[in-house]
Amino acid sequence: MSIEVVVIVPGIVLFIALMTAGWRVWSVRAQVHDAAAAGARAASLAATHDKAVQAARSAIAADLDAVSSHCVDPEVQVDGSAFSLAAGRSGEIGVDVTCRVAFSDLVLAMPGTLEATGHAVSRLDTYKERRP
Repeated sequence: MSIEVVVIVPGIVLFIALMTAGWRVWSVRAQVHDAAAAGARAASLAATHDKAVQAARSAIAADLDAVSSHCVDPEVQVDGSAFSLAAGRSGEIGVDVTCRVAFSDLVLAMPGTLEATGHAVSRLDTYKERRP
C-alpha cells in the first residue's frame, strides 16, 4: 500500500501542477488578446498618432491590472500609420501586445517562462480629422 502511495501521489501532484500551468497560459493569452482589443479601441478614438499610442498603452495597462493578470513586462506596439491618411479614406489601427508568463509562483514552482501575444485591429472613423 505505501509503495502505491509513493508512486501515485507524486503523479497526481504533477498532473495538477501541469493543469495549473496550462490554465495560466490559456488565461494570460486570453487576457493579452482582450487587452490588445481594448488598446486598439482606445487608440482609434484618439486624434493624433502620439495620443493614440498613449491611449493604447494606458488602456492595456488598465485592462491587465483590472484582471490581476500574470502577464510580466508587457510590450505594446501600435501601428498608427493610418493617421497619415486624409480624412475620407478608411484606415485601421493595429495593436500588438507581448508579455511573458511566469510559472515560478505556482504551488509546484516550474522554471522558465512562455510568451503570450495578442493582436487587435480597430477602424478609424473615416470622416474624423486626423493628424500624424
